[in-house]
Amino acid sequence: MKRNSLDLCSLILKEQATPHLYSNDWMRQRKHVLRELQSLPLKTKILLTRSLIKEAIETFGCEYIYISFSGGKDSTVLSHIVRQIYPEMLHLFADTSCEYPETISFIQEMQASGVNIEVIIPTDRQGVLWTFDRVVSEQGYPLFSKTVANGIRTYRHAKTEITKQNSIDYMSRRFPSYLPYLNLNISDLCCEKLKKGPLKRAAHKAGMKCSMIGTLAEESQTRERDWLCNGSNIFFVKKDNQCRPLSFWTEADIWAYIQQFNVPIATLYSKGYERNGCMYCGFGIKSEKRRKGINRFERLNQTHPQEYLHMVSRYRDLFDTCKIEY
Repeated sequence: MKRNSLDLCSLILKEQATPHLYSNDWMRQRKHVLRELQSLPLKTKILLTRSLIKEAIETFGCEYIYISFSGGKDSTVLSHIVRQIYPEMLHLFADTSCEYPETISFIQEMQASGVNIEVIIPTDRQGVLWTFDRVVSEQGYPLFSKTVANGIRTYRHAKTEITKQNSIDYMSRRFPSYLPYLNLNISDLCCEKLKKGPLKRAAHKAGMKCSMIGTLAEESQTRERDWLCNGSNIFFVKKDNQCRPLSFWTEADIWAYIQQFNVPIATLYSKGYERNGCMYCGFGIKSEKRRKGINRFERLNQTHPQEYLHMVSRYRDLFDTCKIEY
């Protein structure tokens, strides 16, 4: 029997995953619940999302919650919904040094309209500025996917031969086609250095207790599994409390909401981009080429030639070695 909206709302708000329930049957049941949620009409999803937001506010207090804001369409929709309830909600935005100009302009427009956005300039724990070029130089380039890049980084920085061999075994099982790239300067730490780390430190310094994040479970297997195991609101389970009230939305829902409520978004999307983020990020770039016939590096050449030349002048050799089209 199909659950009604009230039952689904109760499920999102109250059901908590417990480790001993991580069985195949339980995971299948959770996937079924997620598909039910994703198939709900937009009107019902908005109500469920507002309920999740209110639960976070009731748990931590409005003054102790912030929106992790990227300037992209998903976090813009989240901001729009939140500000209808709590207009003064703090937004934290990390300027990674390689944001699209349209994203920066959009952030400035929102600030001028009265949205409470604080721009964070990424630094390390010693206060030294992080830039994309510095991250690549010291850690490695974000290429292929986070999982593949993590495997390459683990191999390159292994402190023991056992760890190195474990990395080879892992890559051989999971990603054998990427074994030729194990010694290249590739890493998954870019986002940690330019966004996650600086935002968490800024939030901690400001006394924040919970972040609101506009991620969707459908975006990746990792995010889907995270929802299956934890739900939308993750309170007092992990090190950081998170409210992810759009988890069960789809990209089609995001666009439908933008159109229905006439929500302004960054002009970057009118230039053919599916996402904003960092201009030079190489995660998912090969699958993007297969799906769209053009990847973001090739599109960058068309839309932002100056930024494109900066990227190619520094990283052409790596792209050529990895057979990345640009």
